[in-house]
Amino acid sequence: MGDTKRGRERKGQVKREQRREHEIEKALEHRDEELDFDELYDDVEP
Repeated sequence: MGDTKRGRERKGQVKREQRREHEIEKALEHRDEELDFDELYDDVEP
């Protein structure tokens, strides 16, 4: 099967979507790792 412009564009779009999803996952995981609830509520008086 030959290489077509439409096929290349579709493949590029899928790759961009996969990269975006991967970056979102990494950001969410990193955010969860950095939350320290004890530190977060140190200033709050009971």
